[in-house]
Amino acid sequence: MKKNEPVNIQDVIFVVCDVETTGLSPVYNRITEISLIKVQNGEIIDKYSSLINPQQHIPGEITRLTGIANEDVMNKPSFGVLSQKILSFLDCGENTVVFTGHNVSFDYKFLFHSFEREGIQINLKTLCTCKLARRLLKNLRSKSLLNVASYYKIKMERQHRAFDDSLATYKILNNFLDVLCGEYEYDSIDEILGFQNKKIYNEENKSPVLKNIKMTIKDFPLLPGVYFMKSRNGEILYIGKAKSLRERISSYVGYNSEHSDKIKKLLKYVRTIEFETTNSELSALILESNLIKKHKPRFNSAIKRFRFHPFLKIDVQNSFPKVEKVYEIENDGANYYGPFRSGQTVNKLLTDIKDEFKLRKCEQKIIKPSADNSACMYLEMGKCNAPCNFNQSQKDYAEEVERVHGFITSSAKHSAQNLYEIRMNEFSENTDYERAAFIRDRLQDLKKVLSYQKVITSAINGKKIIIKCVNDAGKEIFFIQNGKLVKTYQMSPDNGYDQRNILEELTETTEYLFFSLSKFVQHKFNPTEKDEIKVISNWLALNKDRNTFMEISDQHSIEDVMNFLAK
Repeated sequence: MKKNEPVNIQDVIFVVCDVETTGLSPVYNRITEISLIKVQNGEIIDKYSSLINPQQHIPGEITRLTGIANEDVMNKPSFGVLSQKILSFLDCGENTVVFTGHNVSFDYKFLFHSFEREGIQINLKTLCTCKLARRLLKNLRSKSLLNVASYYKIKMERQHRAFDDSLATYKILNNFLDVLCGEYEYDSIDEILGFQNKKIYNEENKSPVLKNIKMTIKDFPLLPGVYFMKSRNGEILYIGKAKSLRERISSYVGYNSEHSDKIKKLLKYVRTIEFETTNSELSALILESNLIKKHKPRFNSAIKRFRFHPFLKIDVQNSFPKVEKVYEIENDGANYYGPFRSGQTVNKLLTDIKDEFKLRKCEQKIIKPSADNSACMYLEMGKCNAPCNFNQSQKDYAEEVERVHGFITSSAKHSAQNLYEIRMNEFSENTDYERAAFIRDRLQDLKKVLSYQKVITSAINGKKIIIKCVNDAGKEIFFIQNGKLVKTYQMSPDNGYDQRNILEELTETTEYLFFSLSKFVQHKFNPTEKDEIKVISNWLALNKDRNTFMEISDQHSIEDVMNFLAK
């Protein structure tokens, strides 16, 4: 990574902390308990908790609040004894570390002064979930840890105990990051850190951007759609999509200037914000994609966004496929597995596939076997059979690829599911509950993916999909063929939910329902169609569990589809 390149949130390690103390002053009071939870990609990767002898009296009111009495810490180590262990936990090598807590300044100041008394200086970036709550949960009356946890239905066994509070904070952090990455489309940790300190404007104290465009937040509807940011002379500077136009626009104009440099530059030129509503987020995505290609706004290329849900890909369209981690589906004939909720699951699967199977690990996308090619170290290590120099035939290599496919998708003896169940039980029996929980989460993620895996391949392998999105106006219906949008219909009470007319028109114009899958010849897509396929396929994969779909086969009739649309 280049020195000044923004750090992707996926590459950040959050250290979620909570401390209990003898009082409120980090100078005069001391820590009685500390809990640290290390988090990456939404997953707990390490934990540390300990009671600490504060070497001063714990007042009665503190004991009543926390349940920690003087006798509980009498024989516990002091902070000085634990300082190197805690410092080592905070050290994450070259990874960016963000110290996180609810009212994080309290925890950080106590830790800072405790280290300082030992002659140690720390300097960490901090993220406060209480500050995030003030901006993301504006209608929640109290932003206390208990209230925010209750809002997200997070159970807390014991209040004001370090581990329980830090565990609740970790779960709250995950919820907030989902919103900031999904709805606000933030990619980098700097955007998140800046967001927590943004001034919240109101009707009496309008933001400079709202003054420039002479609008209020209420002028934007709580509907999905596409928005256009324009300059003084009418140039379209930026086109974006939103699940809720009001919420998305408020992320730009409802706060002060704590944006990235590129966003600041964009907002400096904006004098008009126009919008076009759609019936669903999917419609907004497709419209955004088409409009960006049509108008080519200069800030769309500068402000890049990327996805946070990884896939496993095996490029079976090549003679000697390899397995890799990707973030988008292409209509390229490869096998895609996902989307996985956590990057940790994909990383774990990749590691196990590389250990258990002998697919090639070299960097080349395509290899051309030759007797003149020298075998690499993976052959010597027994990790690859070197198809590059004819040590392994294409037929044998294809059989190994098929075994990898079975490892990912089946629940047989030599599958990832079975392997993870065995490991989880072994860790549990050995009371290694943290590792057992980690494997359990990987297993749950994998099972969830496999429950709808066919949808992803259907979206790109020539089959036909009907997507039904329910909205306030009725239902929006998408007919997808070979990953490409064929037609969209809005079914509403006004048109009597007329499924038969829709299907008759569609059948007459495209033979959508009744063409023979076995006779299908893959269409050669132009760049515009490929981009549309990518948008629809990724949306379908990411939203299948929240929306209804139907995969059409030769056995389906119009009546079957009508019944589906009527539900």
